[in-house]
Amino acid sequence: MRVSSITSQARFIIIALFLATFVAVPAMASAQSANECSFSRTLEMQVDGEDVRCLQTYLNNAGFQVADTGPGSPGNETSLFRTLTEEAVIKWQTANNVTPASGVFGPASRAAYLIDLIENLQEQKADQTVATIPSQAVAVTPAPQVAGVTTNAEREKREAVERTLQATMKVVLDTFDELEDVRKDDPEDAKDIEEDLRESIETLFNALGMYFDEDYTDSEEEAAEALDDANDAFEDAGGESAASEAEDLIEDVEDMFEDVSDLFDEAEDDDADVGDAEDLLEEAEDLLDDARQAFENRIYRQAVSDALDAEELIEEAEDEIDVVGENDANRAVEDAIDEFEEAEDEIKDAKDDGNDVDKAEDYLDDAEREIKRAEAALDDKDYTDAVRFAKEAEDLIEEALDAIEGKDDEDDAEEALDDAWDEYRDAQDDIEDADDDGKNVRDAERYLDDAKDLLDDAEDALDDEDWDEVMDLVEDALDEIDDALDEL
Repeated sequence: MRVSSITSQARFIIIALFLATFVAVPAMASAQSANECSFSRTLEMQVDGEDVRCLQTYLNNAGFQVADTGPGSPGNETSLFRTLTEEAVIKWQTANNVTPASGVFGPASRAAYLIDLIENLQEQKADQTVATIPSQAVAVTPAPQVAGVTTNAEREKREAVERTLQATMKVVLDTFDELEDVRKDDPEDAKDIEEDLRESIETLFNALGMYFDEDYTDSEEEAAEALDDANDAFEDAGGESAASEAEDLIEDVEDMFEDVSDLFDEAEDDDADVGDAEDLLEEAEDLLDDARQAFENRIYRQAVSDALDAEELIEEAEDEIDVVGENDANRAVEDAIDEFEEAEDEIKDAKDDGNDVDKAEDYLDDAEREIKRAEAALDDKDYTDAVRFAKEAEDLIEEALDAIEGKDDEDDAEEALDDAWDEYRDAQDDIEDADDDGKNVRDAERYLDDAKDLLDDAEDALDDEDWDEVMDLVEDALDEIDDALDEL
């Protein structure tokens, strides 16, 4: 199957035919069928009907013979779908990249069959009628193209219509996928969504008919309406349309651009260093214009790409500006408040344990005052002072924690235990190396096991806040580690 060579018109026909199985719509044009097959159902084992006979004929003609002689062979096709038919379908599915190649001739197989059929028709004379086979499908006759007369404007218009048609078809098919879950959870809601989708498909078929009549202006209007309706149905079914994603992203980046532009103006007023921010913002604005244009043209993937590129440039511009912004100030004050609350809880716990925390509480009171000053500066939009006061508060909080009685003992115990574990791991590596060299490391391993037990006990003592016990156990563990290394 030579999918890559199919023209854009053929692609529209294929998807239109597929969509036609979901909704009854008027034929856009009449044409003589190129084949008498009518695959309106799934064909599989035990199925009986003339569509099976037609499938066997197609397979035999396509080089995937059902049988060499007897029933199912060329000229002797039957209406029964049995093992030989299933085997031939599997071979055909494998050759045409239909997955899974199960032997069941379902929707995926029908789509591949249409691609093969239409591609063959495309290879015939330009004026030959293009016909299709599903009983519910519609057939179209591609408009002849006269070489050399298509202007650039016409080509651009046609390509714009094609993009909208393609986008609409994709959204419609995606919505049918989403509807599977909706039908399980809310069948009534699914019916409403499906009805809206059918209306979108009818509009889409009208657009396709205009497209093949080369009425690109009206076709684009109809396709745009179909796309909007399909996007609404897709979102009602629980999906996020490409249009919504692109629109939300562009709006977010536009807000970001305005914030950083204001920051740039503020920096210039204060004679602050702005680096290359101005150039970066200009490039970002151009990309945002491109994103908006792509969105209007319904090229949503391009719109998203341009918006993301603009966002990256805006971030670079913000980094170039040597001014504290509102976001920086808000973040600094929030961090200081979080640290204050954590310290407050820790000091309270220490006080409940009988530790002297008077000095620590004094530092914490000073930190609280600095936080209030930072919040006041934030309200006044004095972001530089807000960050400065928040930093001073954090320094005072750190002083408060260090001033808790017994805090130094805790820090010493934690540090000693961490160092001891490092010594243990180093000794473990040395013993493993010695063992690899063929040395006897049995006694060394025994000492190291004892050291590990002691360090585990030290961890428990640390949890119990028995700092002295931690130090004693760490010292014993280090002795065992030394003995292990001596054994090497």
